[in-house]
Amino acid sequence: MRLIQIEEYKEHSMQLAKPVYDAKGRVLLAAGNRIHPKYLQKLKSIGVTFLLIEDASSHGITLEEMVDMPTWIDATQLIKDSFERVKLRKVLPIKELQQCVFKLLYEVRKRKAVLLIPSTSVADELQPYAHSVNVTLIALQIGKFLQYTESQQRDLAIGCLLHDIGKVVANRVEEHPEKGFSIIRNAREINLLSAHIAYQHHERLDGQGYPRKISGEDFLQFAQVCSIANEYENMISLHHVTSYEAIERLMAKSDSHYSHAVVNALFKGVPSFLPGTFIRLNTSEKAIVTKIDTHLHRPVIKLLETDEERSLADFPTLIITEELSREEVEEMDETNG
Repeated sequence: MRLIQIEEYKEHSMQLAKPVYDAKGRVLLAAGNRIHPKYLQKLKSIGVTFLLIEDASSHGITLEEMVDMPTWIDATQLIKDSFERVKLRKVLPIKELQQCVFKLLYEVRKRKAVLLIPSTSVADELQPYAHSVNVTLIALQIGKFLQYTESQQRDLAIGCLLHDIGKVVANRVEEHPEKGFSIIRNAREINLLSAHIAYQHHERLDGQGYPRKISGEDFLQFAQVCSIANEYENMISLHHVTSYEAIERLMAKSDSHYSHAVVNALFKGVPSFLPGTFIRLNTSEKAIVTKIDTHLHRPVIKLLETDEERSLADFPTLIITEELSREEVEEMDETNG
């Protein structure tokens, strides 16, 4: 199994490894199917840009680190429902949100790393809510390396799940953090810290963010965690940046946008090369990443020429120099086909 951009799909050599969901969270195309060109165009028209597929190159890759898809879809639907309730001036579904947080915490605890299902792998109407779930998962992974208590993780999760909820009532995008703060703080069952996470998630350590241009210690670490997770998810899902490049870009923002501690926790918690990624080694050999094992940034790989598996943690002189270009991967797919 591997994750591809929808433009890379080849009907003759690939089939769906995970379902595709429509705007109501229903299965649009089930796993195991090949996608007819007519349906492929339909998926593109509703905003789907990523697919999880199975092909000869990725056979045996299980993506064990990927969040459970039914849990992810249920959480996405709940956030959609929460936003719609606020739009109708109804109360937030607090009990359901708390149950959702419990399930997402479990997903993070049981894995060494959390691989995201890109928010653009579902219909565009669901994508803003899938984004909030992904931000939460990454934030919880960062919080784990910052040694947050379970109570702190719960407050972090609620703040991240609802960080964009102000958008349903804001007239301008710059207003949504403050609007979100007002919505969340009016729910007495939610810790005020969660409301401040929403309020501050577009601030910066150097005071160049919005809406209040706060800086230094006034920029809460919990809000920084939400903010960096927000940036990472947007890079991966919307801009199709590789995980390695996203981490590199965010590390460059240490001490300007985010504290060193937060950036370091992101580096410790998020793998650079995801299973299913085609890479080139410093020996010029081509390989595919098969799993994350003992070291987050030194994965297990399979050499394409010999099918030999190696854990880079055991081969310190082997270095990943780059991800293969789409053209090189497509050329290999044609050869295998």
